[in-house]
Amino acid sequence: MTLHPQAKALIARLEEQRRVSVTDVPVTVAREAAAGWIALQGEPDPVAEVTDTFVAGAAGRLPVRVYRPHGGRGPRPLLVYFHGGGWVVGGIEVVDRPLRRLANATGAVIASVGYRLAPETRFPGPVEDCYAALSDLYARAGEWGAVRERLVVAGDSAGGNLAAAVCLMSRDRGGPRIACQVLIYPVTAPAAGSPFASYEENADGFLLTRDSMLLYWDHYLADADQAIDPYAAPLRAESVAGLPPALVLTAEYDPLRDEGEAYARRLQEAGVDVHAVRYDGFIHGFFWMPGVLDAFQYAVDDITRELSRRFGALPLGSSDSPP
Repeated sequence: MTLHPQAKALIARLEEQRRVSVTDVPVTVAREAAAGWIALQGEPDPVAEVTDTFVAGAAGRLPVRVYRPHGGRGPRPLLVYFHGGGWVVGGIEVVDRPLRRLANATGAVIASVGYRLAPETRFPGPVEDCYAALSDLYARAGEWGAVRERLVVAGDSAGGNLAAAVCLMSRDRGGPRIACQVLIYPVTAPAAGSPFASYEENADGFLLTRDSMLLYWDHYLADADQAIDPYAAPLRAESVAGLPPALVLTAEYDPLRDEGEAYARRLQEAGVDVHAVRYDGFIHGFFWMPGVLDAFQYAVDDITRELSRRFGALPLGSSDSPP
C-alpha cells in the first residue's frame, strides 16, 4: 500500500519545520524536542483520577502516573505502560494524552512508568527498573481498584522492547503472572547488521530512521556483546514458550516492522496465543500522534478488543469523552 495521506502530510509538515533529528543534536536537546510530539495529540481527555506517585525501581524510587477512567463498575485490569523513545528520550508527559484516551476506551487502570534513561543508565538498568516497577504495582493493584489477575504489560517502540523483556523476566524469575502483553511497534532485535527487509525499505524518510536506531542501541548497551542478551533483544531468547498472550501492532513504513512481526511468529510457533496487526500505509510513532494519525485510534480499538477478549466484559470508560 502507498503511504497514507495523513502520514505523508505529517512528514511534509515536519520537514518544513526542520524538526531536529536525534542523530544531529545532543541527548539533552533531543529530549527537549521530544516534548514537541504533544502538539500532535489533541486535547487531553478527562479521566476520573490521575495520581502521581512513586514505586520501587532497581536502584531507587521511580515516578509513576496512574490513570483511573470514568464510569463502569467491576474488576478493572491493571495495564502497566512503558513509553518509547529509544530508551533515550520520551517520558510520562509525552504519553499522557494517549494513555488518557486508552484508559477511557478500555476501562483499565493504566500505570505509566518513568524508568531511567540511557545513556546515563545503560542496559540492564532500564529493564530492571521496569521489572521492579511491575512487581511493586502488581502488589498495589487494589489501591486503584484494579485486580492482579488482570495484569497487562504494554509499551511502544523501546517501551515495547521493555514490555517484552519484562514478560521474559517474569517467566524466568517466577514473578507476577502477566495475563497479556501489548507490544506496539516493538524493538526486538539489534539494529546493527539487521537482516530484516524493513530496515532497508524504510531506512530513511519515515521519521524513525536506521541511523537513529543505531544511535539508540549505542546509547542503550554498555557493551556491544550485550546485544545477544534476550532481555535486551527478546527475539534472541532461546525459548519464548510460556509467555503471556500477546497483541503485536506494527506499521508498514517502519524500520522495526519485520522484527516485530518476527517476534509475533516466534510466539505463535511456541504455542502462545498471538494476535498480530499491521497498519498499512502508516509510520512508526503513531501512538504518540492521536491528533493527526488515524492509526492511533485503530490501535486503541484493537487493544480494547483484545482486553475484552481476554477478560470478558470490562467496565467502560466515560461515554462523554471526545471521539
